[in-house]
Amino acid sequence: MSVMKRLHHVSGWRERKLDELHKIFRKLADKSMETVILVEGKNDRYALRVLGVRGNIICMKHSGQTLFDVLDQVPDREVVLLVDFDDYGTYLAMKITQYLEEKRVKVNSVFWRKLRGLVRRDVKDIEGIPSYLEKLKKPPHR
Repeated sequence: MSVMKRLHHVSGWRERKLDELHKIFRKLADKSMETVILVEGKNDRYALRVLGVRGNIICMKHSGQTLFDVLDQVPDREVVLLVDFDDYGTYLAMKITQYLEEKRVKVNSVFWRKLRGLVRRDVKDIEGIPSYLEKLKKPPHR
């Protein structure tokens, strides 16, 4: 494959990934107006705000409460769960889901799974997504 064809292929891949991520965050912004979003920390909440998510975002850390105390205060019948994309985030998602579902709270992890599938190799957490999107917007090096 020639250099120009490779650059065009990379450019197309970047554009498709960028489009898909923008679609996810538009849908998440809409969903956040009716459903609480759970994130790990304040930087994750800030990143979602930068990405246009305006609804109720609850941080599970840095509140001075235990994780389960925070989860006990979840007011809705459904929450969107967004944790880090590493092994610990996967473990945390499993534990939170189990705990909340026992309390009859539906845990929506669709957004997290889609994001993880798109960025897992490149981004380790929610707070890293805005800078990743900026990186995707830049043209590839020649």
